[in-house]
Amino acid sequence: METTFDKSSATNGRLTVKISQDDYQSEIDKKIKEYAKTASVKGFRPGHVPVGYIKKLYGKSLLVDTVINQVSKTVNEYIADNKLKVVGDPMPNEEAYQIDWDNDKEFTFEYEVGTASDFEVKLEELPAIEKYEIEPSQEQVDQAIEDLRRRHGKDAEPEKSELGDLLFGTLRQESSEFESQSGIPTDKVVEASQKLFVGLEKGAKVTFDIQSIFESDKDLGFATGKSDEDAAALTGDFEFEVDKISRVEPAELNQEFFDAALGKDKVTSKEELEEEVSSIIKDNYNRETNYLLDFDVEKNLVENIKIDLPDEFLKKWLLAVNEGKVTEEDIEKEYDAFARGVRLDLIKAEIAAQNEVKVEYNDVLEIVKEEIKNYFGGQGMSGMDEFIDQMARKQLEENKDNAFRRYYNKAFGKAVVDFAKGKVKVNDKTVKVEEFNEIAKAKYETVG
Repeated sequence: METTFDKSSATNGRLTVKISQDDYQSEIDKKIKEYAKTASVKGFRPGHVPVGYIKKLYGKSLLVDTVINQVSKTVNEYIADNKLKVVGDPMPNEEAYQIDWDNDKEFTFEYEVGTASDFEVKLEELPAIEKYEIEPSQEQVDQAIEDLRRRHGKDAEPEKSELGDLLFGTLRQESSEFESQSGIPTDKVVEASQKLFVGLEKGAKVTFDIQSIFESDKDLGFATGKSDEDAAALTGDFEFEVDKISRVEPAELNQEFFDAALGKDKVTSKEELEEEVSSIIKDNYNRETNYLLDFDVEKNLVENIKIDLPDEFLKKWLLAVNEGKVTEEDIEKEYDAFARGVRLDLIKAEIAAQNEVKVEYNDVLEIVKEEIKNYFGGQGMSGMDEFIDQMARKQLEENKDNAFRRYYNKAFGKAVVDFAKGKVKVNDKTVKVEEFNEIAKAKYETVG
């Protein structure tokens, strides 16, 4: 078998494979003998079908399958052995030859091949990026402490309602004969209607347009006891009669509260409480700041390592592999994002090869476990490590929709980015949450 590769440019080439009868005949003869032993053909006893008859029945299909498989294997081996940075898949040039499977003994296959240009990755020479640490404002700390005080507060039934109380009562509309027990959380009421629910006593009645008191159908559904869709369909004036006013009296700032909220003897004063709550808020933002750091690392790689791609080849390849599911206009619209992903994958593969970055099973497992925790919002996960581990292992073993490969790719990408973070210069910068949100929004919008 003869294989040649001719480059027409830094990113395009033609791979030619010539295969002769000597390359494939022994494999066909072997398969014919196997067929003769196992084929069930009318008029012959099993295992006694003449080889010549088998050739007549299956010879052409065996020839096609054998030649195509050997050529495909040769193409893949040539690419691997010569370390070609192939993007997309080699595309057969069907116009370059006509095959006569009945008479030809030698065959020539030509493929268009798209490759990335040569490039170097020198992480230490890349521009510095910033790692953000969020400094909570005093207002945020105060609000978080107030939330903790309410969470650990005591239930009370005051005589008059205030904003933040939960009102229980009967909601009715005479014209539609609607009547339901209802709960109205006053802090969910839109600002323009909040005054209607302040200063009410048990037995008081208030009338309002049902669609004027909540921002969302979900909140209205909660208040009316209906589905979000049914709640959205309600119209007109409704009357609400107060049966009960429920309020949580905030816990006092004492040691009992400190221990209940943060753990025994974790803090012993208001000053220590504020420091601890501030630290917790910072930790809660770590996921967002780390995500942005990873984003900036990838952005740094793509924007500062020049790689030319065979753009026209890739567009043609995308059109072919999607088999009419997309148009040329669709490909043009999405191509820049696709090309960015191709470049990033090439760079990551080069970093991994240069530095022997490898991914083990446990790395993949951790990605799945983290996804499960995020799905549950990280709540109530204490003491659930064994359960989460079992669930993650089951997902990988079942491998639905090629799940293992998907999670492996995530683990590989994370491993490479983590390695790069240790090599690229990173400057620490402390910002307020509002500033961070603006910075993150601006950065993400640059990559559409």
